Amino acid sequence: MLADPVLTNPMPRLTHPSSLSTTRFMPTDSHDRTSTDSPRTLQPLGQYRWPAMPTDESLRRISWKLWKRYQQTSEDPFIASESLRLANRRRLNKIAAPPACGPVVQELQATFADWADDEDPARWLQLVVMSPCDSNDIVRSWADQEGYRVVSPPPRSALLTSSKEPLVDFNCPEKVLVVPRLERWFLRHHDGLGHVRRLLSEASEARRHCVLGCNSWAWQFLCKAIGANLLLPAGLTFEAFDADRLRAWLLELSSNDETETDWIFRFSSSGEEVFAKNSSSDEANNFFAKLAATSLGIPWVAWHLWRQGLRFGPDDDQHREKFPDETTMWVAAIEEMHLPSADVDVSLLTLQALLIHDGLTSVELDLATPSVDASNILPSLLAADLVERDGDRYYVAPAAYPAVRGKLNDAGFPMDKL
Repeated sequence: MLADPVLTNPMPRLTHPSSLSTTRFMPTDSHDRTSTDSPRTLQPLGQYRWPAMPTDESLRRISWKLWKRYQQTSEDPFIASESLRLANRRRLNKIAAPPACGPVVQELQATFADWADDEDPARWLQLVVMSPCDSNDIVRSWADQEGYRVVSPPPRSALLTSSKEPLVDFNCPEKVLVVPRLERWFLRHHDGLGHVRRLLSEASEARRHCVLGCNSWAWQFLCKAIGANLLLPAGLTFEAFDADRLRAWLLELSSNDETETDWIFRFSSSGEEVFAKNSSSDEANNFFAKLAATSLGIPWVAWHLWRQGLRFGPDDDQHREKFPDETTMWVAAIEEMHLPSADVDVSLLTLQALLIHDGLTSVELDLATPSVDASNILPSLLAADLVERDGDRYYVAPAAYPAVRGKLNDAGFPMDKL
């Protein structure tokens, strides 16, 4: 594997997240919650409970031949995959609305409400660590909703220059200061860490309510590169979404149809309803368990995987006769993603840099990974749907994140921590 600037120390290979055993921060299991329970709060880093893969899927991943030996002969699907039609993004936004990730915002509210009202808290500074690929900027959404002051990062073009001007006005009158994305305050370059060093130093000395948000890959990098964990308190993160929580959340999002169409979601393999009331369907249970495990319990990743599987049925009378009184949306199986077979090491270095920085332009990528020619590798990553482009900036595609994380882990890269 190519040498990685700054992060050069090898780390032991880790097992797949779903096999890790961790201690749970919350006193009750999510399956035992009722409407009268206290609201969920953020939990300390290191106590994230990775959702487990269903048993039959775990066997398949271990050995295809072993799984096939015990798997019963599969029947023909209820509706053939080749007869289903993909939906464009505009229609998908109406059927499965883009997530505001309200449950995680609620966890932030429940965690910091009393602290924000405390005039002399035991801890003035708070750190929130989120998984990457959060295009909704949840920490900022929470801050805006609460009316707190949001501190915007400097332009990346300024990160390689030095300045003695104060970065943040910590004497401003607002109740709470929020820096949503620490990953936007540095560049992985020998001249690109000055701003984030000063920001963390100033924040750690200020006696005022301040919340710093950072994605898990950037936080791992900052701890290794500048000892950020020595300046900031132990971080907090959201509680993983298990199968039941994902089912309830996706049902709520799927009900926000702007066209007021009463969509019925059915599995293309069996025709069974996905969100049937009081259903004990093994297919539905396994689907959401697999979705939770594949998405690593990250709601915005699960949402993108869910949307990838939504299909329109064939526009013909034969198929409409199956459910004549409903508007059906078909749900296909969750697909696995793979890295391009060529230039794997270079691809992984590129993907790691994009995760750490929450997106880069090709020029910034050249600075962060000087051993990589971005103009050569980015087109192949785009073609493989591992990377998305917004203007001149490139990001790891949320639906590809589990596959990317797994490949980085297999290659021995230093891993993030939740």
